[in-house]
Amino acid sequence: MLDRPTRILVIRFSSIGDIVLTAPALASLKEAIEGPCELHFLTKATMRSVIEGMGDLVQHIHTIDQTTSEVMEHLRDVGIDYVVDLHNNVRSRSVKRSLKLISFTVDKQNVAKWLLVRGWRKQPIPHVVERYIHSFSGAFGAKTPDAWPPLFTETTCASAPDEPFAVIAIGATHAGKRLNGVIIDQILQQETRKVVLVGGPDDREQGEAIRAQHPFVLQLAGTTTLAESAALMREAEHVYAGDTGMMHLAAALGTAVTSFWGCTRPGLGMAPWKPTEGSEVISPDETLGPRPCSKLGNRSCRHTPSCMERTASKFLVKQA
Repeated sequence: MLDRPTRILVIRFSSIGDIVLTAPALASLKEAIEGPCELHFLTKATMRSVIEGMGDLVQHIHTIDQTTSEVMEHLRDVGIDYVVDLHNNVRSRSVKRSLKLISFTVDKQNVAKWLLVRGWRKQPIPHVVERYIHSFSGAFGAKTPDAWPPLFTETTCASAPDEPFAVIAIGATHAGKRLNGVIIDQILQQETRKVVLVGGPDDREQGEAIRAQHPFVLQLAGTTTLAESAALMREAEHVYAGDTGMMHLAAALGTAVTSFWGCTRPGLGMAPWKPTEGSEVISPDETLGPRPCSKLGNRSCRHTPSCMERTASKFLVKQA
């Protein structure tokens, strides 16, 4: 019996959405461990703010800029008891080899995804939250929680409107996930509430262009921190987003979210987890393939029109 808390290192290097989706698994893990438990989280330095938004769910954050060698000596000194690898890549495997501890690793189910993309599998892939928890449930008896744990509870945004509002998350790392002009214009035409634009620094120019055409919107893309964007989405009545970290964060905060899917597909286990009532998923025909436009699908997508254009057409039909 340990005379100190059980120390578990959780690994997930990126991205915002994938890390947000670890929160239910972390809550499940802490609930399952008998006695005091310390969760240590290893991630990229650029992702620190995501973990900070989890509050006391995580006790220690360890970050890297380039390589895992930056933290290995410190991790050995910490006295970690177990490793939960929720990334399952070259970097995370190197950490496990170096620490030589009992470890638990998420199943990415890449073969099943590959089969689904090509139409040789019919059933959807289990949600990544379920796969995160399944990686360690057998050892600790962990169970899937009924709801999201509280996230970003201590942050407010001074720029939040003092009237009912909706949020459009305009950004996305990949072009095939980004909301196009048709979708944004349709949202702005149908919304009777104040509309707030959020996004990262790279989305500021697009946000300014949208505001130039629609002066009534509040343009905050590229001007708020992740925590402030989370505060905005928590207070919003609705969020519109592509398959992005903001989509998952909106679901985690309990705000209804309409998600638009272009080059990716929700059946691969990355749809919003336990979304609030009023949420909706809009995507092109699941048989349109090969999606996603990645190593599991078609790296050089030549769909004409593009997947997001097809999603826009579907959205227009629904609103008619």
